[in-house]
Amino acid sequence: MSIVLPQLIPRLRRHRKPINDYGVVEKKAAVAISLASINGDVCLLMIRRAERAGDPWSGHMGFPGGRRDNADTTNLACAKRETHEELGVDLNQCAELVCELGEVNTGWRPDRPELLVTPFVFELKTVPAMTPNHEVDGVVWVPMHFLLDRSNRIPLKWQWQNRDIESDSYEFEGHRIWGLSLMMLDELMQAAER
Repeated sequence: MSIVLPQLIPRLRRHRKPINDYGVVEKKAAVAISLASINGDVCLLMIRRAERAGDPWSGHMGFPGGRRDNADTTNLACAKRETHEELGVDLNQCAELVCELGEVNTGWRPDRPELLVTPFVFELKTVPAMTPNHEVDGVVWVPMHFLLDRSNRIPLKWQWQNRDIESDSYEFEGHRIWGLSLMMLDELMQAAER
């Protein structure tokens, strides 16, 4: 499915964040899903997290973002601060907020900390220079048409607590996209197709 940014942005602006009742979750986090037109394709910015001991998402594909600090006045402020820290990108200068997606709860597995993660979608007016910090191993631009093509979804088999589990994923240029990031992308793609 081919899509252009001027067509996509109004659809995303109409999107209403679903309200999920996760109960009381004290720890919050936020991420920025940035969209840009690159060589005529709508692409979204993903990062490959650096491999670090003790990080449950070590080496995973995700979006710039992280835990909310006491100094963050809102989840949106958290997403912007984290993007600046991780990539050196000031979203206030080069992007416009498009919409907010539904929160994702990371606490369904007892081996991961419980965080309520709020994704924010931005339109980049220009593609900024990036200076990834020590938390980021790489920056990847993923075309929306690749994600919207359901034939690109492939099963991912993994183990948890000695059980075989299968879930959906994408593999783009050797990068596996699954889990929390895929949950966020699924909502984004549903909004894009409306």
